[in-house]
Amino acid sequence: MVNTRILEERLGWQQRQEGDEAESSARVVPLPEPRGMAHAPMLQGRVGGRAATGVLPPARREAVAQAWAALPKLAESTDQLPARHGALHSIDRRGEAAAALDRLRSQLMPALQEHGWRRIGVCAPHRGGGATFVAAGLAASIARLDYMRVLLADMDLAAPRLATNLELAAPPGLGELVAGALPPEAVLRRIGDNLALMLNDRALDNAGDIAQSPALANMLRRLLDTLAPDVLLMDMPPLLESGVSTALLGQLDAVLLVADGTRSQARDITDSEALLEGRAPLLGVVLNKSEDRGRRGRN
Repeated sequence: MVNTRILEERLGWQQRQEGDEAESSARVVPLPEPRGMAHAPMLQGRVGGRAATGVLPPARREAVAQAWAALPKLAESTDQLPARHGALHSIDRRGEAAAALDRLRSQLMPALQEHGWRRIGVCAPHRGGGATFVAAGLAASIARLDYMRVLLADMDLAAPRLATNLELAAPPGLGELVAGALPPEAVLRRIGDNLALMLNDRALDNAGDIAQSPALANMLRRLLDTLAPDVLLMDMPPLLESGVSTALLGQLDAVLLVADGTRSQARDITDSEALLEGRAPLLGVVLNKSEDRGRRGRN
């Protein structure tokens, strides 16, 4: 379950203090307010603004519609995907997390529109924190707004997991797409009319080098130009464990950090914020794998 209370408290963090006897006695330790951390993205030209208004010239609008129609369709909606090991995917509106992800969407969209942001990285400090779960669920939630187009990309180049998480077959060819040897429709897939997936079926050799290469930057720019998504969500490698994630920060407008409610510590958040300093704005923190359990009135 995604807990968006952390966003409401603007990076508050629950941490058990010395002498506390139970989890319910945890208190909220406030972290600093999110800062607008400046960075110089490798992608050239303005990639925001237009997405916030949704306005395209008629000829451009038709070209974008054709590009989306060319993507092979996996299902008419996320609800048609099979259940994952007896449980619903995070992208299914029937799942337990769906309402929380919709609340997260309602908190994020005004910020994206205000700043003209559309390239958002979703990552956890350490592997296993639930970044893929949140990225997929948030992408589906935004795509349910039928006037929004969303591209969800697996950018964990060394250890891709989005296709496995969704139990979908990832087409081969991501390396060729990066190199410009394949068009988007050869690699990307579509759910419904406005949710596109860039899946990956294998780890890429020299992932760290690829993440820093002009070829990757150019590939992302081509996707933005061709598909004109209102939001590009990148499922990122763990921020504090992977050089790939650090290398990709230059491709982002902002970062949404996912903390593991069962394992993450306050220091993981502050270390992540320090790493982001000067590279990408921290959009907010989502506490995953946690429940409120009535704590709102306790602190």
